[in-house]
Amino acid sequence: MLDRGKRDVERRRRRSSEGDRFWHALGLVGSVGWPIVLLATGGALLGRLADAHWDTGVRFTLLALALGVSLGTWAAFRALRGDE
Repeated sequence: MLDRGKRDVERRRRRSSEGDRFWHALGLVGSVGWPIVLLATGGALLGRLADAHWDTGVRFTLLALALGVSLGTWAAFRALRGDE
């Protein structure tokens, strides 16, 4: 009877930690994806505004997009490492 109780307690402990890992992983996916998407989109929009203002074609759009992707990747890397 005592072994069954220990087994049940151990099983419940494993289930709760698996659920916690799921939510942690889901949060990690969000903290990796959103910085890249938001900074890349913001860079492209700002670059497009600069191109329209100075009539430079797509020069600033591409430059700001590359900068946004780079900053977003750096922020995602920091989130994965746990520096925040």
